[in-house]
Amino acid sequence: MSLTDEVARPLAKSGALRFVFWISLLYLAICALGLIGNVIDLVDRLTRRTAGIQWTWGVDYSVPQPTGRTFDGAPFIVPGSTATFTQMRATVADLPASVIILHSAGDIVATLTGAGIAVCLVALMNRMAAGVPFARASHLALLWLAGVVFVGFEAVDILHGLASMGIMSILAGAPDSADLTNSNQDVVLFEMWPLYVGAALLALAAVFRVGAVYRQDSEGLV
Repeated sequence: MSLTDEVARPLAKSGALRFVFWISLLYLAICALGLIGNVIDLVDRLTRRTAGIQWTWGVDYSVPQPTGRTFDGAPFIVPGSTATFTQMRATVADLPASVIILHSAGDIVATLTGAGIAVCLVALMNRMAAGVPFARASHLALLWLAGVVFVGFEAVDILHGLASMGIMSILAGAPDSADLTNSNQDVVLFEMWPLYVGAALLALAAVFRVGAVYRQDSEGLV
């Protein structure tokens, strides 16, 4: 019996593999429902945008120091410090369709990314539960998983970031929003963690590739 067979035998009987497999299938179904919800939400926002829609966006700007607003036993802002808004939620009318589409596209890509991860995990768990963890399908599943994690989450950041830049530029350009023109409107369009996770998955895929080659060599010796 080869070393890979000795590793594969307990994997095939692992309850953890079955758990991940069924959880991934369940999450895939949730993503399918979520994708339908994303599309419905996009159409609804485009339809009602002239009347006003609920919108939440990230901001980062200072507000005047509140004074004379102390309450007995309640927290208060220390004089001399600066209060900063990090998120705003409001009913916004006449929001450009491009901003709505960009933000909804980010939501759709996020849902598709989750579905892609679930599909890769289902394929990987299926091969492991079958007792062939170093099959070519496992190697390919890890390669696809690395690509989905990196491309998917970075695309979400870019789309949501562009939408935030769009709405902030509109608000900052409004005549009665002069305070926003001096705010810090830096928007994150690229995160490092998907790159790290993708690189780790690529390294794991390389390990599985070596395992597949070793298994082929060991089977050839039998």
